[in-house]
Amino acid sequence: MRELPDFDVLVNMARHNPKALEELRSRLTQQVVEAQPDPTKQQRLRGLAFQIDMKRQKARNPMAATIRLSEMMCWKLAELNRCFLKPEDVLDEIIPESQPFKVSVLEFKKPQH
Repeated sequence: MRELPDFDVLVNMARHNPKALEELRSRLTQQVVEAQPDPTKQQRLRGLAFQIDMKRQKARNPMAATIRLSEMMCWKLAELNRCFLKPEDVLDEIIPESQPFKVSVLEFKKPQH
């Protein structure tokens, strides 16, 4: 996988050759997607890249795009936090009550000292 150029190089590209910067962004994104061996995860990455591209495209200017993507990231992090704090709520959304699943709870005995 290709390494990201230094920050100063990226700034220079943004100012003087935005088309090259966009090509680099697109190429690196594609490399990340293709590096994922699991086809399901690869498809999810493509979907995420599409969402990001659409938010950037709909934005009036680069700052608006940055704000939209920042909001998107905050929502995803909040969702991840909710999964950690209340996984049962997330499971209720994924698995409807009409399709209960069975679980086995194993009892671990306390070791004798």
